[in-house]
Amino acid sequence: MQFSKGQILIHPQHGPATVTKVTSRTIQGERRRYLILNVHTDDMSVAVPVEAAEEIGVRAVIDAARIREVFAELADEGEPFDKVWSRRFKHNTERLRSGDLLKVAGLIRDVTRRDDEVKVSYGEANLLREALDLLTAELAIALRVTTERAVELVESAVRERAVPELGADLALAS
Repeated sequence: MQFSKGQILIHPQHGPATVTKVTSRTIQGERRRYLILNVHTDDMSVAVPVEAAEEIGVRAVIDAARIREVFAELADEGEPFDKVWSRRFKHNTERLRSGDLLKVAGLIRDVTRRDDEVKVSYGEANLLREALDLLTAELAIALRVTTERAVELVESAVRERAVPELGADLALAS
């Protein structure tokens, strides 16, 4: 993958970030190239070695086909709930940390629906918030909508199973 200044990428744990520069550093006598990413949601910069970026999970913003898959996952039937909180929490944490958008969408779907039935724990609510922030930040960029609109679309897909129609240009169809 080629990287350039101003390019928007997705960091698996921090979400959307803009490449502010591609630089070289010498660490322990070895010269390496690094991406300096300015994370959109925090006032934070992250340095990522260029040769390890893909392995870490840094990737381009999702395309139309992947957006459709995400909304299909959000509207789909949920996984059965493990009644043991610690196992359920561990499973959901692994889903969030995976960096896989479909797993994150599944987490949002399952925890939101469970919260609608029976209030989830504080820890699960925090996982849900973190997952929603990651997914909606990326969807807002990909769909060229506000984050608030992306949240509405995600919640509608989860609760009403309403999958938005996307035009060929990735904009929402009117």
